[in-house]
Amino acid sequence: MPWTVDLSPADAALCAQDPDLPGLGAVLNAAPLAKTLGLGELRHSYLKYKPGTNCVAGLVPRDGSLGAWAAMTYPPVRWPDIRSRPKWNKKAQKVIYFDDVFTVFVPLALERRLPNARKLSAEKSRAELLHSLGLSQHTLKILRYKPGRRIVLRADGPKGSRAVLKLHARQADFDRAVAGAVYAETMGGPAVIATSPTDLAIATAWTQGHVLSPLSEPRDFVLSGAMLARHHAAGDPKNLPGLGAPKPHRTVRAISNLQPNLKARAQHLAERLPALVADDMVAIHGDFSADQVVRETFGTVILDWDRAAYGPAARDLGSALARLDFDEIGGPLTEDARRALIEGYAAVRPLPKGESIIAHRVHALFALAVEAFRDRRPDWDRHLGGVLDRVEQLCQTSQMPKAPSALPSLSSALDPEHVHAALGARPVEVALARLKPGRRALVRYDMPDGNVLLGKVRAKGIDLYAPRIQAKLRSAGLDGSDGVGVPPVAGTADSLALWLQQVVPGRSLGDMLDDPNCDCLNAMRGTGRALARLHLTPAQTERRWTHADELAVLEKALSETGYKDILSLAKARLARLPPAPDVGLHRDFYFDQVLVGPDTVWLVDLDLYAQGDAAIDLGNFLAHLDELALRRGNDAGHFDALEDAFLSGYRLSAPLPDPCRIGSFRWISLARHIAIATRFPERRHTISAIGALCRKKLSDGT
Repeated sequence: MPWTVDLSPADAALCAQDPDLPGLGAVLNAAPLAKTLGLGELRHSYLKYKPGTNCVAGLVPRDGSLGAWAAMTYPPVRWPDIRSRPKWNKKAQKVIYFDDVFTVFVPLALERRLPNARKLSAEKSRAELLHSLGLSQHTLKILRYKPGRRIVLRADGPKGSRAVLKLHARQADFDRAVAGAVYAETMGGPAVIATSPTDLAIATAWTQGHVLSPLSEPRDFVLSGAMLARHHAAGDPKNLPGLGAPKPHRTVRAISNLQPNLKARAQHLAERLPALVADDMVAIHGDFSADQVVRETFGTVILDWDRAAYGPAARDLGSALARLDFDEIGGPLTEDARRALIEGYAAVRPLPKGESIIAHRVHALFALAVEAFRDRRPDWDRHLGGVLDRVEQLCQTSQMPKAPSALPSLSSALDPEHVHAALGARPVEVALARLKPGRRALVRYDMPDGNVLLGKVRAKGIDLYAPRIQAKLRSAGLDGSDGVGVPPVAGTADSLALWLQQVVPGRSLGDMLDDPNCDCLNAMRGTGRALARLHLTPAQTERRWTHADELAVLEKALSETGYKDILSLAKARLARLPPAPDVGLHRDFYFDQVLVGPDTVWLVDLDLYAQGDAAIDLGNFLAHLDELALRRGNDAGHFDALEDAFLSGYRLSAPLPDPCRIGSFRWISLARHIAIATRFPERRHTISAIGALCRKKLSDGT
């Protein structure tokens, strides 16, 4: 059988330098080989290599079913003992031997060092295991499998995914995983459903949401950094073990095993790694990275606390930054994600010393040097060299980028005990829903009486204007009784510098745009009607927002771009507009400021409410649709049907301003997105298209 067919050049070179393992190529090529054996579509989940000794791969079905395998290869001298193992030859389900290359494929049912995992292969023993964990009648899907060490599964019930199930091979690993899971639950993480000391198994609640990746938006990394800081600020490490010392010599050995020519360089780098100082000691995750974070609709959850420990806060930040460094080598740029993570952390808690973060980052990245090999990347050799290059660069770095200062009261606003003291009741759950570092945050509180509140925190201190405006608007008729409303104000908490409002039933209009099952046209008509109702309601403020104010914001946005000429076009365009009566403006009106409920359209975030030209709100809404279309690679007319529905909904309740007037503010609003796009890597491709469109539209008067 052609064991080395389709091996990458790096794998082929490794096989050539290790003649004592004739089957190394078979294990490195185990997933495609398994398919030719009729074992189905498998993926690599684990790889462990000891030159001249063995190589073991964990293989998991791509559909998550329980047919996992371990592929193992050994030196010829060990083969007689391996070949004669009784339990591998006398069971109904047998292993698959390849005697010519001293390699064996072992099914999960015959797993030697993780005996409890064998229970997964038989219906009766699997049912008994699930019953002992309170998961009877659940089905299982494999997520990860490390032969001889651990298997991780998802348990699905009638109502969807219910739990994560982990079975361990070693008592010490089980004990540590339980301690970490119990700690995480006390901090608002996944609930511990059950443990089985007999089976070294633990089940924790499944967390719905999306897992972060290097391609996630910076705002997700902001919230992740803030949640990590919350753990560091409020966690109790008394039941957690100490953090073990790093072992760079093991990394040097692993690098040398794969590429002997890099041994001297790896050893030299290991000797230059910066010293780690035990300061700012807190309860830490111990293995923090983006893929340990799940973003829910209203919160951020950090998973997998198996390595939770008492250690320096810089360890978690360094670990996450190192993983983003690793992902950037041959992959997407992660500078914005790294900056966002730091900014989110600093919004809640002062950063550890910059040199300490860098030191932990360098150590963590060095430890990842051979990860690309274990992940079975075909270019793992180049990636390994890239890691060493990055480590060398970081060893010469002495400063961290500056982050905005912390929001003074945010840490307290995220602490259930502080909230209890301020509100007179301890929230059941606290979740950071939004965060703009250095400016403001939105915190969700699930209260014991069933009420759900949203608290708004500002860097400038408590906002008394917005709650007063919302209360006035509700008194003026926007209370939801005729299908349009603003949320009820629930009070203020001066000690936490926040004000609170009731959560109202509804779905963000922005989310609905991505759901093919939603009646978006009707939602848009309702949104247009809701804006008209806001404009028809007598203004509840003396604040005014003028055309000059609009131009001032545009001037600031374009000041450091190559599109300053657009400002001149905008000034000329507005100079030709006749006066218009003032209305009560939202002033930041777009689809994410609208919640569509079963019977009511709710308008939220009225912090900027002022008197002004009605066309400002209308143009801003349309501009956001234009920007979204361009961001997704479509032309600016992609949402024409939705725009027409929005305008028709407005027209049914109030006269529309002249189309030219709406267009003026539409293109001025869109032009501001040039500056916004420069701050977000996933939007930068839109800059030239936005600039060209705004120049054209502001020039031709449409």
